[in-house]
Amino acid sequence: MLIVLGCSWLVRAVVIATWPPSAHSDDLDSWIKVAHELNSGANPYVTTTIVKWPPFAIVVVWLIDHVARGLGVSFFTAMRVTLIGAESAIVVVLYCMLSRFAPARTVRWLLIVGISLNPMAILFVCQHENIDVFVGLFVALALWALVVYGRTNDPVAWLAACLALGLGAFTKTIPLVLAPLLAPGFRAASKLGRTLGAALFLGPIVLGLSIVFVLAPHAVIDNVLHYRSIRGYFGVTGLLRIAHLDGLGGAYDRLFTLVLIVSVVLLFRAAWRRGLGTSTTVLLASLLLAAIPALGPGYGPQYAYWYIPPLLATYVLLDAVWRRILIGFYVVAAATYVVEYAFVRALGAFLVAFFDDSSHLKEISETLSRPGAQTIVRAPLFAAFLVLLVAGFRRLGAALSLAGSDALRVDRGLS
Repeated sequence: MLIVLGCSWLVRAVVIATWPPSAHSDDLDSWIKVAHELNSGANPYVTTTIVKWPPFAIVVVWLIDHVARGLGVSFFTAMRVTLIGAESAIVVVLYCMLSRFAPARTVRWLLIVGISLNPMAILFVCQHENIDVFVGLFVALALWALVVYGRTNDPVAWLAACLALGLGAFTKTIPLVLAPLLAPGFRAASKLGRTLGAALFLGPIVLGLSIVFVLAPHAVIDNVLHYRSIRGYFGVTGLLRIAHLDGLGGAYDRLFTLVLIVSVVLLFRAAWRRGLGTSTTVLLASLLLAAIPALGPGYGPQYAYWYIPPLLATYVLLDAVWRRILIGFYVVAAATYVVEYAFVRALGAFLVAFFDDSSHLKEISETLSRPGAQTIVRAPLFAAFLVLLVAGFRRLGAALSLAGSDALRVDRGLS
């Protein structure tokens, strides 16, 4: 594990030392503005349209800003260190979890390639600067707790998973879609256990949003509850924009939200009735978290840290064909991220920052920063997502059917 962490820190230290200061995303500028609003005593939910999630983000930004001021370093540096720290925690959690299923050497190389040397992860924590890595951390903690619960039937482990997903939803609302992972535990728990599980799962986001809602109800409704990310830069909505059918984006938004809700309900019902094994639990988490940026109405490259931890875990839990699919997805995604973070202005355009006197690179950056061009550049990634999701949901369906058949045979044997 120390080898993985040392490799991660070394690579990120080199990037931080060599990257031009201007190579950072617009998100960093947004968080600096939020920090300024907080320092002036303003409510950023009211005075800006930046904060679109529960208040975990503004607490983290407030802490980062005060630590940076206290140590006399830039907000950028403090943010990088914070994100690298959260990423390192993900490495520790995944190492502890996956060492139960694979040799330490295999897990070590998986994490070195999947996180330490992964361009997606490096560019996120060193250039992009957003809080999505905390979502990945809480998801990883939840999966670890569910793995322990599956092996021991310890209700405390299941309650820990409820809390981890609740904290993930407090960071960004997305982990709420992982409710089906908790269904087997809800079925096995007592009434008091179910009440505690529901409170731990829903309590953090409800409590957090209720406080900011009382202070600014209209801002929370407009900027948080109605927020659906930005469409037109990737996948279906990007193709609709290229085809001059951007007006259908709103209809697609509503359709996707409806399909997602129905799917989560049906998956919760299936998990309740048939149970979930370790590999099925991790696979389901990775598919749900990947499907939202892949097929949803809005896309952001920072969302990668939602699904990176569970996808890495499936590498040692599933079959060889699935591992080849994961490798192919990794190659396509890594190449796409390098190109867009090198040229897209909103993401930091590190190559342009390195050669800021090159008019040719600036012209390329100007072109690739347009929505249609980003959709085209990301088309291979969209195709890779589709292959991943189709193959993954086929395996998930087969696993749930097999679990249902086993349960039916047990029921018949007991009757």
